[in-house]
Amino acid sequence: MWRVGLSGRVGGYFLALGPALGAVIAWLSALIHPSAHNFGSAGIATAVAVGFGLFAWWVLLRVRLELQEDVIVMVNPWGTQRLAWSRVSAVVLGNWGAEFHTTDGFKYTAYALSALAGGTRQDGRFVEVQRIASARLRSTT
Repeated sequence: MWRVGLSGRVGGYFLALGPALGAVIAWLSALIHPSAHNFGSAGIATAVAVGFGLFAWWVLLRVRLELQEDVIVMVNPWGTQRLAWSRVSAVVLGNWGAEFHTTDGFKYTAYALSALAGGTRQDGRFVEVQRIASARLRSTT
């Protein structure tokens, strides 16, 4: 299983945990100095923290690529695709991740092998994916 690179995951955790820490501080402040204003601010800080946390999880932390025995599972921000190995004709590395080309001419991209949508290639991480894919493609033909 492959996930977004280390820098992307660290950024995702900071994106989620930074606002959460701010919300905790706002609640502590509201408990120490109780007032409607402080509790309202703490509630708003909590809502912002939840929003940032969900965004970080959805876009960075849940994204993954799984090469299973019969199927490829790509969990991307825009959805989850399950692709049978028997439909795959080629696997290449594009700027946005591993690209699985199908026998019917479609292309599926695994965002987990991108560099946080920075458009940089992940040749080092792709070597093992290519090795596994080559073995599977040979066994399905």
